[in-house]
Amino acid sequence: MLLEMITAYRRSNALFAFVESKAPLYLSTQDGKTAEQLTQLCHVSQDRFHRLLNYMQSLNVLTKKEDKFYLTEQYSSLSDPDSLETLHIKFELSPTCWNAWSQYSASLSKMNSKSAFELNHYETFFDYLSHENNEALKNTFDHLMTKITNAMNKHIIEHLPLTGISSFIDIGGGQGSLAKNIKIHYPQIRCHVMDQYDFTRRESEGVTFINGDFFSVIPPEYDVYCIKNVLHNWPDNQAIDILKNCHKAMNENSVLYVIDMLKEQNDADAESFDLHMDTLLSGKERYRSEFEFIAKQAGFAITDTHNLNFSLTGGSQYLIEMKKQN
Repeated sequence: MLLEMITAYRRSNALFAFVESKAPLYLSTQDGKTAEQLTQLCHVSQDRFHRLLNYMQSLNVLTKKEDKFYLTEQYSSLSDPDSLETLHIKFELSPTCWNAWSQYSASLSKMNSKSAFELNHYETFFDYLSHENNEALKNTFDHLMTKITNAMNKHIIEHLPLTGISSFIDIGGGQGSLAKNIKIHYPQIRCHVMDQYDFTRRESEGVTFINGDFFSVIPPEYDVYCIKNVLHNWPDNQAIDILKNCHKAMNENSVLYVIDMLKEQNDADAESFDLHMDTLLSGKERYRSEFEFIAKQAGFAITDTHNLNFSLTGGSQYLIEMKKQN
C-alpha cells in the first residue's frame, strides 16, 4: 500500500505524456496504429515512446491486436481533445499545477500565508492565468470548467426552485452556461451573469453578462443569487467577504443558492480534492458545519440543502439554500 502511494506519480506523469504527445488523437477502439506509425505522427523517439505505449497497455489504457495499439473502451474519451477527461489531464497534470505541489509542505508553515502555487510561481493562480504567455493553460482551464458546468446543469436545474421567479444572477458565472440553460427552461426569467470580463456589459443568447468583482459590489435586487463552485476557491475570511457582499445586494425576499461540495468524514477522494484546492488557491472544500459558520458570519442561515447526486471530484455537489438572517 505504501509503495503504491509512493510510486503513483509515475502513472500520472506517464498518462500526461501520452496525452500531451497527441497519440490518443490518432487512435480509437476501432482504428489502431503501430508504434512506428505513432512515433512518426507524434514526432517522438520510437524506442522510448514504444516503452510508454507498453506501459499504457499494462494500465489498460491501450490494448494491442497483432502489431497495432487501440484505445480501450474505458479510455476511449482520450481520442477527443475536448473531452472532460482529456481537459482534466491537461490541466491538473500540467507542469504548472504539478510543480506547485513541490511547495505544498513548505506552504503548511505557520509563518506562511501563501498557497503552494504562489510559493512556486511567485503569484496567485488567477494572476498567473491572466498573462498572455499562459493563454493555453487558461483556455484549458476555462474549457474544463465549462465542461463540468455543462455536466452539472441538468442536476442543478432539477433541484433549483425557479417557478415564479422573475430574475436570476450567477455570481462568478464565467461563460454563462448555467444561466443560458435556465433561460432555455424558463424564458420568462431575466438572467444575468457577473464575472470579470474585458467588457462592461454584453448580451448573448438572452443572457446579460456584467463585468464586476464579487469582492467589491454585487448587483442588487435579484430574486435569486447563485454562487457555483466559487467559495471553495477561497479561505474562510474571503468566502465570508463574498457572502457579505451578496447579503448587501439582496432584498429581504431574495434567496442565495451556493453550489459546492459538502465533505463527509473519511471520504478520501473529497479530502484529496480539498488539498488540491489548498495547493492551487489556498481554497478549501467544507463540511456542512463549516458552511454554517461562514453563512452565519455573513448574516445568513442555511434553510435547506439538496444533494445534486453529481460528483466529479469525490464528494457530492450540493445545492445549499441561504436566506438573510439579519
